[in-house]
Amino acid sequence: MDPTEASHSYAPDVAVAMEQSLDFPNLRKVVGEHVARAVEDPRISGAKRILIGGSGDSLFGALCVAPAFRRWTGLPVEARSAMELARYDIPLLGPSDLVISVSNSGSSSRAREAVLLAKSRGCPTLGVTGSLTGPLAAQADRIIHRPVHETFDLPADYGRCFLNMTEFVAVLYALYVFALELGVKRGHIDAARKAAELTAIEQSIAAVPVIAAAIEPSVRELAAELDGIDTIWAIGAGPSQGTARYCAAKFHEQMPINGVACDLEEWAHLEYFLTLNWGKRSVAMVIAPPGNSFDRAQELATGIAGAGGRAIVVTESAKSEFPEAMAHFDIGVSASEWISPILYHLPAQLLVLHMARRAGITMIPMKRQDGGWLISKGLVRDSAIGLG
Repeated sequence: MDPTEASHSYAPDVAVAMEQSLDFPNLRKVVGEHVARAVEDPRISGAKRILIGGSGDSLFGALCVAPAFRRWTGLPVEARSAMELARYDIPLLGPSDLVISVSNSGSSSRAREAVLLAKSRGCPTLGVTGSLTGPLAAQADRIIHRPVHETFDLPADYGRCFLNMTEFVAVLYALYVFALELGVKRGHIDAARKAAELTAIEQSIAAVPVIAAAIEPSVRELAAELDGIDTIWAIGAGPSQGTARYCAAKFHEQMPINGVACDLEEWAHLEYFLTLNWGKRSVAMVIAPPGNSFDRAQELATGIAGAGGRAIVVTESAKSEFPEAMAHFDIGVSASEWISPILYHLPAQLLVLHMARRAGITMIPMKRQDGGWLISKGLVRDSAIGLG
């Protein structure tokens, strides 16, 4: 391999993406305006239950945010794939249920269908989208626009990866802000709590480029150790289940190799046996922010090593907390478990890019062969009648 290829750095691209694509001052302004209008709608602020649906990265964002959403609003909140939400949950819902449908493009068939079916059941609907002109924005009762911009300052052969990353962070931000505003509106949290949480969220977003630069040398070394691997598990609990699913998806979208997300506890019951057989053929990335599952993450890292496998730990704790891990990435920023998804995806995103470069892959992510037909051009139902 050309030495310049092996030493390539992606951290500067992260900084460009966060400054130009995410453009946080504009994101904060636009999201704040849309959230304020949404919570003034009595159908939304008066909801008794919230269901959030999406596909791909939009689903992963919903899974990341749902635990914080419950705590900040005091409401039952569930995250679902758009298919499960539209075809299996919405037929049982009614006017007291708020349906939040997330689609970065605003054109995902199932995201649009969730809104149409919810409206047919009398449910209030909220769309979270990157497009003001897409079908989702036109169909939902209210929308939260989370603007992210394409930039010509990112390389054409992999710039889309960082655009996707900023879209993910923007969705997290939009959902967090809505949850906090709704919590204040309902009287479940006060303005001081909201302000403190928003400060922590914004500090985490600002830290993304700094963390990328700090961890990239170790990521580059790890990529060399993983040459020829064919399976990477990403493991997490609570909000880290969403982070794990986002991380796993990057491996099979962008390289591709087999990226598989697992519930932290379920790995010990199921994938443990594959590790016994495969050994170094696979590796497990353990998402371990301080919080409710940290002690179990430590046990999993030990168990992975005991089964002959290798653990990559993403945490903010010292390496001594995970003595048997193959690799250890200290995020270096104190963030609560509830907002950790903003930061804990970074090692996976940098790792897959370095692995792809070492493998000689020249265009990342892979291009779809169907023109987006499976995502945005399939049949869309507009009535829940006939869905049991």
